[in-house]
Amino acid sequence: MRILILSDIHANIEALEAIKEEYDFLLCLGDLVDYGPSPMECIDFIKKNAHAVVRGNHDNAVAFRVDCKCSNAFRQMSVKSRELMWEILGNEETFYLGSLPSNMVLELGRVSFLLVHATPTDNLFKYLPPDSPDYVWQEELEGIDADFVLLGHTHISMIKKIGKTTVINPGSVGQSKDVPAVASYAVWNDGEVEIKRVAYDINKTIEKILSTPLDTHIKSNLVTVLEYGHLRDSL
Repeated sequence: MRILILSDIHANIEALEAIKEEYDFLLCLGDLVDYGPSPMECIDFIKKNAHAVVRGNHDNAVAFRVDCKCSNAFRQMSVKSRELMWEILGNEETFYLGSLPSNMVLELGRVSFLLVHATPTDNLFKYLPPDSPDYVWQEELEGIDADFVLLGHTHISMIKKIGKTTVINPGSVGQSKDVPAVASYAVWNDGEVEIKRVAYDINKTIEKILSTPLDTHIKSNLVTVLEYGHLRDSL
């Protein structure tokens, strides 16, 4: 059994379509929208191809018009690009985002998976970086009886074994931070997990961003994050 694990697509269809993997199941850990220029295409792709999807904090913010609670460095980009999402998306798409569950438990081939966007204790918002101490992860997994916990949110890939449970963060498809300017994802293949990355036509995504009606400085920041994985003055 081969499982493709995606997260944090962020309306970047070029990155999403660059992933050419064979799979039996496609699992998506949320944040289909915000930041990028192609939310309709990304939602359509996931609706057609994913076997299970959970709601991310940006999906939640677009659907319910609430704060996504992202970092201060990204807040303005998020707010302004979300306004663009509302202009592009129709009622069907926003309803779809809001209808996604915040967590999901799956059993595939006698293997149990817990899917969340952020963390098991806070499905939408808690930011827990990969270098967090093991005891923090142990607290997160307390009471969870799953072989694998799949999560995203940080845009940084990770495979971490905590007791009997393996935590997998595939990184971000559309706005990778640990290795910028690529689409990051994970493949689960009969229990073996691999983080994989693929280059995509980032220039096409940038052209689309620059053609949006967003303010010039917002567009510039969105492009910088795509290219470098961060805002150069935020470190």
